[in-house]
Amino acid sequence: MKRLLRPHNAELVPGVFCLGLGGYMLLDVWSKPGIATKAAVGPGFFPVIIGAGLAAVGAKLCHEAWQRRGQLEPFRELDLRAAFQGAIAFLLMILTLEWLGWVIAGSLMYATVAHAFGERRIGRSLALGLALTVLTWLLFDRLLDLALPVGTVVEQVLAHFGYEI
Repeated sequence: MKRLLRPHNAELVPGVFCLGLGGYMLLDVWSKPGIATKAAVGPGFFPVIIGAGLAAVGAKLCHEAWQRRGQLEPFRELDLRAAFQGAIAFLLMILTLEWLGWVIAGSLMYATVAHAFGERRIGRSLALGLALTVLTWLLFDRLLDLALPVGTVVEQVLAHFGYEI
C-alpha cells in the first residue's frame, strides 16, 4: 500500500492564511469605488501592494509545503531572548517616537533588533536603519503627503540652526 504524501503543515497553514488574507485585501480594495483625490498615489495603492505581497508570500509558502511533502523536519528552537529584545525595542520606539522622531527612533529600533538576532556590526545596522527610515520618511512625507513625526529633539536642533519644520 502506497503512503500518501501530505504537504508540510508548518508551511502550509501560514501559507494558506497569507494567501487568503492577501486575496481578501485585494478583493476588498477592488470592490470599493474609486475615491477622487489630488494625490499622485490613491488610497488603494498601499493596500494593493500589501495584499499582493501577502498573496505572493502565501503562494510561495504553499509551494514549498507541497515540494517538501513527506519530509520530516524538526522545528527550529525559537530564540526567545532575541524575540523579547525585539519586542522591547519596538515598544521603546513607540514610546520615544514623538520625542526622537521617526528617523532616529526607527534607526535605533532597527539596529537593536538586528543586534538581538545576531548582527554584530552596529555601525552598519545603524546606517542601514537610517537609510530605510529616511527612505520611508521621504516616501510618506513627499509622495503621500502624510507626516511622520519629526521629533521634538530634531525640531529643537533644527530651530537652533535657523530651520523650521
